[in-house]
Amino acid sequence: MRNHRRSLITSLATLLLGAGLTLAVATPAQAHDELVSSSPAAESTITGSPTEITLSFSGELIAGMQSAAVDVIAPDGKNIATDAPAEDGTSITQQLAPNPPAGLFTVRWKVVSSDGHPISGEYTYTVAPTDAVASRPAATPSTAPQTPAPTATEAPADNGYGGETSGGGDTFAILAVLGGVVVLGATLVIVLMVGRERRQLDRAAAARAARDAPAEKDSTNES
Repeated sequence: MRNHRRSLITSLATLLLGAGLTLAVATPAQAHDELVSSSPAAESTITGSPTEITLSFSGELIAGMQSAAVDVIAPDGKNIATDAPAEDGTSITQQLAPNPPAGLFTVRWKVVSSDGHPISGEYTYTVAPTDAVASRPAATPSTAPQTPAPTATEAPADNGYGGETSGGGDTFAILAVLGGVVVLGATLVIVLMVGRERRQLDRAAAARAARDAPAEKDSTNES
């Protein structure tokens, strides 16, 4: 009976620890890549229409079989992306049609993350009108410090363009916490079960000692 309980405890502890370690080890592989920068940058205002845009990601993308797609919607509603985007490791480059109207442009992208899952997102940038740039007065020298404009874009939000949004950081954190909870729970169960087994053994030993004590006393009196 005692051996059966020990075998049950060992099996349960092994199962819990195995589940926790598997979850913790598998977490990095389940984290999707993220868009880390773009050119033109998200929410930026530029002068002159670019001939191409480049998107850079946190991991190496899976290329081939037209897995990447980029649409660039001009202010007049036309998609000015030409041909298929060129994929190069962690980045993709999309060529653009020339001379689109100035205004707000929307970039919608879809790629296959290094973990094999499709991810997607969108962001915007603005092309300032040429006449507005020409009529802008020259800046007066000033001693006041200027804040540099950011060059990196944040990970885009869900936009229904297809696939999954790039949110690998949150997934990684959640799975890591769950793995830690499972391992901690398994450790606590082992400690409690081992302590209970030890107390049972101590009580059994004390009971045997109590039974043996009168017998030893009677044997001493007879001698």
